Amino acid sequence: MAELHGQLSAIEAKLQALLRGNGGLQVRLPELCEAASGRIDASRVAEYLGVPLKQLTEGLQLNYKAVHRKPAGEALQKALQPVKRSLEILQEFFGEPATVRVWLNTPHPDLEGRNALELILANNAGAVLRILENALAGVPV
Repeated sequence: MAELHGQLSAIEAKLQALLRGNGGLQVRLPELCEAASGRIDASRVAEYLGVPLKQLTEGLQLNYKAVHRKPAGEALQKALQPVKRSLEILQEFFGEPATVRVWLNTPHPDLEGRNALELILANNAGAVLRILENALAGVPV
């Protein structure tokens, strides 16, 4: 347990250093957005997460047929935003999508031993985002 808290502290320090080093505006993970509208594309998010679109849409309590027809629909953005923001933070820290997926699939003590992907797919992306944003802000867990 102490080892995990040590690792989390190291991650928090690295995240803070990354934030201090970025003075300008950036668009993170633009590949998760539809080029024409700039909106988050559910099919691209599902692909990044390594899960089927149907599983993601059901997990976020979205209508699969509607999402399949229009994966970057305006009505989907509220549900997709915390997922994308979590992925942005993790991508910034880990760099590689494969490493982000490993983190997402690793049980976390602050998530009651569950993994982050499990929570995202149970329509609780907000809990994952809260942990990551707290880490960014240096808020102790």
